[in-house]
Amino acid sequence: MGGEGIYHKTEKGRTEIATRANKLGLRERTMLIMVDDKTSRSGLLSRSAHPSSGDILDALLAQGFIEVAGGPAASGAVPAAAMAPAASAAPAAPVASQPPVEVSLISASRFACRALVTYLGPGADDLTALVEKCTGLEELTARLEKCRMTIQSLAGRKKADEFWAGVSARLPQG
Repeated sequence: MGGEGIYHKTEKGRTEIATRANKLGLRERTMLIMVDDKTSRSGLLSRSAHPSSGDILDALLAQGFIEVAGGPAASGAVPAAAMAPAASAAPAAPVASQPPVEVSLISASRFACRALVTYLGPGADDLTALVEKCTGLEELTARLEKCRMTIQSLAGRKKADEFWAGVSARLPQG
């Protein structure tokens, strides 16, 4: 069952982590968070002890939350499904690399949630929930400063600075 390709989150997958718009279950969300753009199917399955992990990966792939790069997918039923998400995700790459960023509370919050999960992994869920609950600029800024300190203590100053640069670019001035 070992696939040679590396699993990547699509834009839909990154959005789901940031916003929980599709309301994935706990196991599906955890598996989605584990996809780190470095690990193959066999590597992901070795990290998860749950017996349905392979089915969860197949479902995430078929639903377009993840895609396989650099090789075939692991099971015979998946390659056709894997091609559709990869094709639909291809146009998203140029959009993500555009220099202008949206300046709004929502944009800053979404960026912060994605970054928290990237830097801290599944342990960031409590922090992302607190960020998502913020309703005003002052409250969000204060929460993001605390998140910055948490990232610095757990992941290092460089990642904390990257986080702060990203959220600062998106926060409205006011």
